Amino acid sequence: MNKLSIISILISSILLTSTTNIISASSIQYKNKLTSESVAVAQTESEKANALFEEIFMSAVMRSPISQSSLGIKKDQDQWGDFSEARNLENHDIAIANLAKVKAINANKLDEQTQVSLRLQIQSIEEDIADFKWRHHNYPLHQMRGTHTLVPSMLINQHLIADVKDAEDYISRLNAVPKLFSQVIDGLNIREEKGIIAPKFVYPYVISDSTNIITGAPFDKGEDSTLLADFRKKIDALDVDKSKKDQLMAEVIKALKSSVKPGYEKLIAAVQKLEKKADSRDGVWKFPEGKAFFDNALARTTTTKLTTVEIHEIGLKEVARIHDEMRLIMNKVKFDGDLVAFFDFMRKDKQFYYDETEEGKARYLSEATTLIEEMKSRLDEVFIVKPKAELNVKAVESFREKSAGKAFYQRPSMDGTRPGIYYANLYKMSDMPIYQMAALAYHEGIPGHHMQLAIAGELQDLPKFRKFGRYIAYSNS
Repeated sequence: MNKLSIISILISSILLTSTTNIISASSIQYKNKLTSESVAVAQTESEKANALFEEIFMSAVMRSPISQSSLGIKKDQDQWGDFSEARNLENHDIAIANLAKVKAINANKLDEQTQVSLRLQIQSIEEDIADFKWRHHNYPLHQMRGTHTLVPSMLINQHLIADVKDAEDYISRLNAVPKLFSQVIDGLNIREEKGIIAPKFVYPYVISDSTNIITGAPFDKGEDSTLLADFRKKIDALDVDKSKKDQLMAEVIKALKSSVKPGYEKLIAAVQKLEKKADSRDGVWKFPEGKAFFDNALARTTTTKLTTVEIHEIGLKEVARIHDEMRLIMNKVKFDGDLVAFFDFMRKDKQFYYDETEEGKARYLSEATTLIEEMKSRLDEVFIVKPKAELNVKAVESFREKSAGKAFYQRPSMDGTRPGIYYANLYKMSDMPIYQMAALAYHEGIPGHHMQLAIAGELQDLPKFRKFGRYIAYSNS
């Protein structure tokens, strides 16, 4: 083979190798481009889906001034919102439209976390739509809570006054009480027509709590009423001149007299009328389609298909297990008697309770706060993520303490500027044994509901409906 042929073969080989490399490189670049575009599409579709989730959540919030206040949004804080049946129907139509929008999303184009959000969003809306038929199967007013206590509790605990506008909005809300209560009464009347009336024991509590709000100055002689005291305290802390404060105080007194008092009086009259028709039946079996409603509520609450009998059996087994543990404690402390006698001793012996005095109540709050602070100082031992929002310990307000629960928690505002609150009900110190103090403080506060709900609200890269929604497996109250 001559030199020219060898050179020709070498050149051909080089050209073939180069061409192969070029084709191979182009193929890799094309594959990378496809992968990049696929990722971009997935990210874009996920972003679109999350934007829709956000739109659905915030649209609902902006239709509810009460929800806004709960989250710390001030936009419509001069209003209570629309509680009419017409608004219920509007919300139902919106839910149906929203379900169509989220079901149009292609789950295969979403990232893993957004796929979870999509499933949860669909489930949430589908349940809301299915449960619309049961919207009247409840009591808007009862011994634990209701619109009658929501008004003062929200104004006191969630309607902060940082400037004159906040104060004016507070007054506007007071003036809007008659309209709010008229809509609540309409709802009570709809339920009455369906035979849904709260049992007789509920009404004295609703009436007394409502009466408490319109007792005291400026309604009658004596100390400031609950709302006047709250407004005065907040106004006193404002950095505005005295003449403006005096003007605001005059306006709030007028609103209390001309709006709040007649609003509550009308509500009390409606409740008294219902009380005469009420009986002592306290189960939902008395409702129209009561069994179907109960079965649906059971499925929603447990997220299982277990029957009522099966769940009752689980409850009986758990009670038996806990009683066995209590017997071990009873034997350990050498108590002479059976379990019933032990319970009676724990309920009644004075060594387990602080005095029914202001000093006794202050001591309880102080020690509950200390328990939480001590627990907070040890969180690093077992937790990586901790809540940024602060937690306050507070006694349940006097206007609702007689009827309110033993203890409960209020989550912080969305931005964390308003702290979470652990409420301890100190109406009767004989209902708040010292041996339960730690369990209640830890359950309602830290590491309980405050850790749970504050951290949930502070999570990043999740849609708000997941951060502020309620999922039974995650929330036990």
